[in-house]
Amino acid sequence: MIGYVMQMSADAVLIVYAFGISGIVRGWMGAPFESLVTLGYALGPFVAIHLAALFAFEAYDFRRLRSESDVAFSAILGSLTGTALSFVLSTIYVLYYTPDASVVGRSVFIAAGVLCAIALPGWRVWYTRLRRHRGELETRVLACGSVGSVGALAEELAQYSRSGHKVIGCVATDSHAPEQAGGVPFLGTVEALADLIRAHAAHEVLLLGDTLSRDSREMMRIIQACEDTGVVAHVLPGNYEALVGRLDLYEIGGLPLIELKHSPLSPLYAIFKRVMDIAGAVAGLVLAAPLLLAAAIAIKLDSPGPVFYSQMRSGRFGREYRMYKLRSMRHDAEESTGPQWAAKEDPRVTRVGRFLRRKRIDEIPQLWNVLKGDMSLVGPRPERPYFIEKFRQDVPLFPLRLRVRPGVTSLSHVWGRYDSSPQHRLLYDLVYMSNVSLLLDLRIMVDTIKIVLTGRGAQ
Repeated sequence: MIGYVMQMSADAVLIVYAFGISGIVRGWMGAPFESLVTLGYALGPFVAIHLAALFAFEAYDFRRLRSESDVAFSAILGSLTGTALSFVLSTIYVLYYTPDASVVGRSVFIAAGVLCAIALPGWRVWYTRLRRHRGELETRVLACGSVGSVGALAEELAQYSRSGHKVIGCVATDSHAPEQAGGVPFLGTVEALADLIRAHAAHEVLLLGDTLSRDSREMMRIIQACEDTGVVAHVLPGNYEALVGRLDLYEIGGLPLIELKHSPLSPLYAIFKRVMDIAGAVAGLVLAAPLLLAAAIAIKLDSPGPVFYSQMRSGRFGREYRMYKLRSMRHDAEESTGPQWAAKEDPRVTRVGRFLRRKRIDEIPQLWNVLKGDMSLVGPRPERPYFIEKFRQDVPLFPLRLRVRPGVTSLSHVWGRYDSSPQHRLLYDLVYMSNVSLLLDLRIMVDTIKIVLTGRGAQ
């Protein structure tokens, strides 16, 4: 936090100097004094706009992974965008709100934009090189794969990496690996990865796509070890992985890498998503009130039992909460059998319940869970703790769904069926989590509305 404050403070000072110098020079060239006063009042908003633009373009990301040119380019884009937005804001304000006020000249914005595009990237390049000179940016890498492949990778990084990456050891998939290959020692197997990360003070784990075992249990161990130790995990893709689209790619020493992110949510996305959840839940509950009343009457007339049905579900990070739905099954559906996975043509479903499920009307009460923060409008469908533990044995990656807040609707909900298998549901959820965005959320909600109107996808 202190680092962010210092970096943003340095940017703010430089932005003020850039606009101040540009305004003073324009004043020397004959501009009216009132325009300098107007500029002084506008400096606060201009600085805020620039800082927001720099943040949006990741100009405050000083991770070991980023080179001087990468950080500088982000700062250039942020400073030019901030200057352009400041000019637009100033123009709109003068045209529509204070037409009699003095105008900050275009030459001021041009000169300030040039100065910012030099000064803001400049100190970042100096700062990054200083850290690299001090040895703060050396990245200690543990590579997972065959010892031979890791050895070749280590030689390539030593020759071409400009960002200080050093392979310190191999974590092999074969316990009978040789002690050393290509100057890289064999440290152990995947089962001991978390201990090896701590023992060798590793900053990053690199998975070799062509040689890494595709056993899902082994992959889960690697992901869990990286999360437990807080290190970054990258995959060096093989031919199969390279064909997959929409990936966050990085380059180290001429090698394309895919980052395995611990969390798909950026701070801005999380804020906008929560605002959208609250607004959508309030609007949905108000608009659906007559429909809920009609459904409640139909449920009471169709079968004995309560209108609403509640059940404990696993939320984000496994936190349990009580989820609410309209009852679509007999009230004694699991008294004699215990927990059961929903099946196609499930005999426990009532006549009214079958209609409610087909139209997804039974899910509407979960909007209350959205307001409480237990759920989101869009996310992996919440599952019962019993099934989470059960599926963990057969589908080891299934708990990954708990990384994000569960949703009233989901990709598996609009593309799949009520009786989708755990494997298929996980596939949909992983695709969603890897491509999460507000645009995808909106698309899923639109598809959900289509299902409510047509009944498609519920069979």
